[in-house]
Amino acid sequence: MPSFNLTLDLGSSLELGSWILAVLCLDIGCWTLDVNMSAFPPISVLIRTFNSGQTLDQVMAALPLAEGDEFVVVDSGSTDATLAIATRHGARVFRPEGPFNYSRSLNVGFAAAHNPWVLVLSSHCIPASPGMLGLLRQTAFEAAAAVAVIYGQVALCKPADAVAAPENIDQARWERNRPRIGGNGLALYRRACWAEHPFAEDLITAEDLEWFLWAIRRGYSAFQVPQAWALYRNRGSVRHMFRKGWFEQINATTLINARGPGLSHASHFRNLLICTASLIKKVLLGRISPGIWLRQMAHTLGAYLASTRSAKHRQALLKVL
Repeated sequence: MPSFNLTLDLGSSLELGSWILAVLCLDIGCWTLDVNMSAFPPISVLIRTFNSGQTLDQVMAALPLAEGDEFVVVDSGSTDATLAIATRHGARVFRPEGPFNYSRSLNVGFAAAHNPWVLVLSSHCIPASPGMLGLLRQTAFEAAAAVAVIYGQVALCKPADAVAAPENIDQARWERNRPRIGGNGLALYRRACWAEHPFAEDLITAEDLEWFLWAIRRGYSAFQVPQAWALYRNRGSVRHMFRKGWFEQINATTLINARGPGLSHASHFRNLLICTASLIKKVLLGRISPGIWLRQMAHTLGAYLASTRSAKHRQALLKVL
């Protein structure tokens, strides 16, 4: 039987097992499939750090880079082993001057990145799904031109929807029922879209939500990939976590309510009860430690109180926290 060689250009090398070289045997002959992966886009992995020594090594070790990939670390004055860890993994490290700002750190990293896709990953979000970087790379290769960002998800333990089908979210889908979207804990951005609209440096937090809302208004879409997930292991103080939840809620409420009515107080209280019950269940089953439970409860309570107080009351309460 005659033999035909078929070469497919499918992108740069992924983790072992991501692709299988196959021989297709047909009645008319034998086709040898030779996979050349040079067309898959290289990725810049952007990690913001501040005294992240407890988790950074796990984060970077879980991301085997392919040819052309790079680590870009933007540090905000770490005094622990963070910089030594980043250097050991071959990262290019940047240390912008001035007070810390989430958006500014991101913009510094994006400006320094060499590749067309930039994976934003928190220094306390440890990749846990098998072949996560390869999956995101393949998704970026296959993404339509309108896809500006590809979201994975972060969770305290393996999420229940880790096997759910990916979903494209454009403005029509968002306006229908405002599905839960990912964020800058784990998000792969098309760098050219970032160049059109850098992250808003006047926001304390929720810069990822502002960027998403801009993108869908411009006709872009977001692609959610639940199979790509990371464990959330923020080691911040209880006070830090409370304030983080507080400011995230304020900014999210402001951004979303500007485009329509927000949730009622009753809905916020129901969400508080649901989150609290979920956290209690996780700690009782041993899925999270008591320390993680305490920090997440502080975050949840901060978000709830911010959602139910007037602007005047929020300012007064924040002064004592």
